[in-house]
Amino acid sequence: MTLDRQRRVLSDMLRYADEITKVVRRGREEFFDPGDVRNRATIEHYLELLGEASEAVGQSVRTTNPDIPWRVLRRLRFDSAHPYAAAAERVNFDELWRFATLELPKIRRQLRRAKLPRADDSGRE
Repeated sequence: MTLDRQRRVLSDMLRYADEITKVVRRGREEFFDPGDVRNRATIEHYLELLGEASEAVGQSVRTTNPDIPWRVLRRLRFDSAHPYAAAAERVNFDELWRFATLELPKIRRQLRRAKLPRADDSGRE
């Protein structure tokens, strides 16, 4: 994967995290409103995209940025996108809210500071 592509994937990840943050700012009551699932669905969707992008970055990016919880992001995506798979855990909206409000702000900071490796995955500069 080229450095430009890795840079774009990291940029997309930050954008998805920013979109989740916008929904979180609407508040817990709106998120858990039983008559309106849009906020939960929006967060779930962007978490899926965030997790998908975390799988798309090259191993060299993951190695260069070990503080970003790559496995956690991939797991959230898997559980959300494949709720009926044997290995999936049911999406728990309390956990989703907790992640979006407590863990995601740190991940956003880590993504802003993420470094690209010196060479792409194929070893080219």
